[in-house]
Amino acid sequence: MARGGFREGAGRKKEYNEPIKKILLGLPESVLKQLDSYASAKNLSRPKAVAILVEQAMEQNGQLAI
Repeated sequence: MARGGFREGAGRKKEYNEPIKKILLGLPESVLKQLDSYASAKNLSRPKAVAILVEQAMEQNGQLAI
């Protein structure tokens, strides 16, 4: 019996249609708690919540205000 290999529909589904770049991000604990609360309320992963919040900030201002 053969084992392993690719099976149609197996594995975690991709969240994005482009390559993902992993980063290390340091945040104050208070900001992390806010982020986690937002993600939990919207039933999102932490990275997906960050991506959505960045998109919203870009839509409001046309660019990130730093």
